Amino acid sequence: MSYRVKMILPIVVMFLTFGYAALAIVRSDSREIKQPLPSSLDNLAAVKLVEIKDGGGRVILSGNFTVTTKYDGEIEEKSPLAATGVDPDARGVAEIEISNKKNSVTEKELEVEVRQLSAHTSYDLFIDGQQAASFKTNHRGEAELEMTNAPST
Repeated sequence: MSYRVKMILPIVVMFLTFGYAALAIVRSDSREIKQPLPSSLDNLAAVKLVEIKDGGGRVILSGNFTVTTKYDGEIEEKSPLAATGVDPDARGVAEIEISNKKNSVTEKELEVEVRQLSAHTSYDLFIDGQQAASFKTNHRGEAELEMTNAPST
């Protein structure tokens, strides 16, 4: 019996060591970025224009919120982000969700997902002409930015 334990123990240690290392590698190149909603975006229902700009200030992706879906006091808006020609294959989508929770709390969330941008590159998110956030793409040129006024759990 002690022979089996001696054989299994190094395998378990090796698995745990490499398992955590692999997890750290995947986590460090994650495409999801969460941060608080800036106070400048307090009135999300009024947002119309979403732009993604590169370091040189050129608009890479752009979209407009035009259709609002309302149900049970909640608002949901979605806008495809179209390439402007600077990076023709770039794609993205922006989404706004506003919902009334218990105790008269209004939860607001802005999500922006981009893909097929340059890998490991910094970009800026502009909302109605004002810079709202900066983010960096992962090794596949993807990023998912989530900004909310809800406390993180």
